[in-house]
Amino acid sequence: MTEETDTEQLLHRLFGQVNQHLETRWEYISLTATEKLSNLAAELAGVFTLFVFAVLVLFFFCMGFAWWLGDFIGNRAGGFALAGLIFVPIAYFVYRWIRPFVRNKFIQTALDEMDEENPSKNG
Repeated sequence: MTEETDTEQLLHRLFGQVNQHLETRWEYISLTATEKLSNLAAELAGVFTLFVFAVLVLFFFCMGFAWWLGDFIGNRAGGFALAGLIFVPIAYFVYRWIRPFVRNKFIQTALDEMDEENPSKNG
């Protein structure tokens, strides 16, 4: 009978340790996810702010260029139309260039994070 109680006590202790391990693991996963989400939010906020200011600078540059071009050809509306026609192919080529650049940057960032998390697999 003491063997049964010893076995039951061992099983209860084992069950408690497994339960504690699972709780600790859950907390670890939660903290890791929170850290990654906060890093992502901070990164997105910075990129968004930079994007907004870049768009504002580009907007005023384009307006100035269109105004100058209009004065140069003697027709302000024509200057804006020509500037628009000039910026369409530029925008297309920038779009074609930036899309793979951003995709590769995200992939490289993900791979770097995986390398940081698993340093023993690197060699």
